[in-house]
Amino acid sequence: MKKISILTLCLATAVCGFAQTDVVKDAERAVKGTSPDHAKIRAAIKPALTDAESKGQAITWYVAGKNEFDNYDELFGKRALGQNVDGADMGRSLVDGYNYYMTALPLDTVVNEKGKVKTKYSKDIVKTIAGHFSDFDNAARFLWEAKDYKGAYDAWEIYLTLPENKSLGKDAPDAPHDTIRAELMYNQGLAAWQADELLTALNALYRAKDNGYTKKHLYDYAISMAAQLQRNDTVYALAAEALPLYGKEDPKFIGLVINGYIEKKQYTEAQTMLEQAIANDPQNAQLYDVLGILYESQKTDDMPKEQAADFDQKAMDSYKKAIEVDPSFARAQYDYGRKIADKAFTINDESSNLSQSEYIQVRDNQIFPLFKEAAGYFEKAYELNPDEMNDALRYLRNLYYNLGDDANLKRVESLQ
Repeated sequence: MKKISILTLCLATAVCGFAQTDVVKDAERAVKGTSPDHAKIRAAIKPALTDAESKGQAITWYVAGKNEFDNYDELFGKRALGQNVDGADMGRSLVDGYNYYMTALPLDTVVNEKGKVKTKYSKDIVKTIAGHFSDFDNAARFLWEAKDYKGAYDAWEIYLTLPENKSLGKDAPDAPHDTIRAELMYNQGLAAWQADELLTALNALYRAKDNGYTKKHLYDYAISMAAQLQRNDTVYALAAEALPLYGKEDPKFIGLVINGYIEKKQYTEAQTMLEQAIANDPQNAQLYDVLGILYESQKTDDMPKEQAADFDQKAMDSYKKAIEVDPSFARAQYDYGRKIADKAFTINDESSNLSQSEYIQVRDNQIFPLFKEAAGYFEKAYELNPDEMNDALRYLRNLYYNLGDDANLKRVESLQ
């Protein structure tokens, strides 16, 4: 009984394999026929791409690839005539067609009666791929418009690597100009970012940069990606590269470089760089704000109280200067308010041993006035930049709660 069962299984498998081979042949005839239905052919041949027997045959992948390239050509022709076509289908067909053809190439060997190895489909495959070189860039753009960002990335990758594709031999196209290559690598980075593939995106931007694309927005996006990946060293390295190029245009780069020094506790280097930057650009509010952060960063729990107080005062002076230079700079408004609030909380903590009457006097004469003053700066910070000042709301909620200001507390809570 066991032998019969095994034989039956083998026969079934063989029939399945022959069936898929027949499907491939039928698909080949359909592709070569008049008015082929590419969607139906695609669906029909799909099982053959995974069947154990048919997936090892060049004809399977050749037919699947030819169907996709023909579909692209047909849709491209309709589009050229002004007809509405599915751009995503066009782009996907070209990418899939390329992948199918590249799978077919190493399988395409035929041994004739004299024992000589020849190819049956390779010449047509190579000519077709090479002839569609520029179309891969078009396909990427179609897929981008369709929000198929992974597909757009893949199409640009094919376009960029085709000139180096050894399978194409002498038919390999000439590489586009370095400027174009770098721009497309940058586009790849954005596509991968949109597809939530941050590491791939960052690597693409690095390739673009290494190929000469050094526009400011590359650094902006690359730094954002590195930050999301929690690669602080990469953030600081990119900022250091951008600083001599765009430091005067955007002070965030020097801020990030300084942050790198602070993280490594290289305060002297940070101080020197900031002082030079301020001397060169004394009306830059962000530089004063970063200077305040530098002073705060140097405080430690074990340093003398007088030294810590000196750093606090220098930080407050820096934040205040930033506000004087640019009252619309939300971050400085927030940082100055934070230092005032922290000062109030410190006084509150230090008053824990006072009698009730003594505490009330300190609260009313020192703590509450500081709370109210800090609240004004937090309110201004949130007004200037509500999208990035949620921390200001958290401070305000705490301050108004302690002040017993129910109306403002409810208002702030409604904003969170």
